[in-house]
Amino acid sequence: MTPPAKVRDAPCIAVIADMVKSRELSRAQRPEVQLSFSEFIAGLNQRHQSALVARFVVTLGDEFQGLLSDGRALPDLLWDMHYKFHMRQLRVGIGFGTIDTPIGKNAINVDGPALHHARNAIDISKKEKLLGGVFSGFGATCDLAFNGFARLLQHHRARLKPQQRKVIELLRQSLTQTAIANQLGISRQAVSLYARAAGWEAYREGEQGWRALLSEISFGAPLHK
Repeated sequence: MTPPAKVRDAPCIAVIADMVKSRELSRAQRPEVQLSFSEFIAGLNQRHQSALVARFVVTLGDEFQGLLSDGRALPDLLWDMHYKFHMRQLRVGIGFGTIDTPIGKNAINVDGPALHHARNAIDISKKEKLLGGVFSGFGATCDLAFNGFARLLQHHRARLKPQQRKVIELLRQSLTQTAIANQLGISRQAVSLYARAAGWEAYREGEQGWRALLSEISFGAPLHK
C-alpha cells in the first residue's frame, strides 16, 4: 500500500545538489560516475534519515534533491557532500519555504517556494563559483549569517591535508583521541598534533555556532528579517 502523502504547505528546507563540470565526463566515465552517484545518495538517505521530510532522489542525470525538517543536519550533510563523493565536486543550493504540492517518500514531483529558493541558490553558486552550500529564502539576516558560516567552513575544509581530515572526521563523531589513535594506527600524541594543525577547535566552534542558528529554523522560531 502506498503511504499517504505528507501535508503540504508546512515550511521545510529544500536541498538541491549537482556535479560541477559534469559535462566534461567522457561517455566511458559516465557509468562508473553514475553508479558512485547513486550509492552516494543512498548513503545520504541512510545517514540523515531522521532529518528528512522526503528522501534525496536524482531529478536530472547529474542533480539530486531532498527535503529536510531539521536544519541542524546541514553541517553534517555538507561535510558528507564535500568528502564522500570523490568523482566531482558538488554545488549545493539550500532554500527555505513551503512546498505547494503533496510530499511523498521521495523528493520527486514536488514544487513550491522552498525549491524555488534552492534553485536560486544553485544559480548563485554557479555564477559566483561558490562551494560549501549557498542559502536562500531564510530571511536577509539569516541568509547572510548562514552563507558566512558556509564560506568559512568550506575554506577551512579545503585546506585540510588527508591525515588531518581523517582525524577531524573522527573527532566530529565524538571519538576520543585514544580511540582515534587506535583506529588510525598512530599515537595519541600524533592525533593531538594533527588536530591542532588542522585547527579543530576553531572548526568545532564554527559548526556549533552554525547549528545554534540553524536550530531556530528547525524548531519553527520566527525568521530574522
